[in-house]
Amino acid sequence: ELRQFCKDHGIHYQSFWTLGANRKALHNPAVKAAAETFGLTPETYMFAFLMSLGYVNPLSGTTSELHMAQDVAIMERMQGGEVFFENETEL
Repeated sequence: ELRQFCKDHGIHYQSFWTLGANRKALHNPAVKAAAETFGLTPETYMFAFLMSLGYVNPLSGTTSELHMAQDVAIMERMQGGEVFFENETEL
C-alpha cells in the first residue's frame, strides 16, 4: 500500500529496517536460489529489487565493512546497466 502510494505520487521512499522486517523472505529458498543466479546474497538481492522499483531507496544500517562493500557493489552493477528485475512482481 505504501509503495503504491509513493509510486502514484512520485515520492521517493527511503526504507530502513528493510532487511530486518523481511527476514522470512530472505530465508525463502526461492529467493536464495534467485539471488545465487546473480552471484548475490539474499540481502543484496532484496536491495536490488527495491532499487529497481525506481522510487525506493534502501538505507543500509550495517556496521560491517563486508556488507557495506556488497551494498555498494550492487548499486554499481545497477548503475552500470545490469538488470535484475523487469517488474515489481518478480520478488
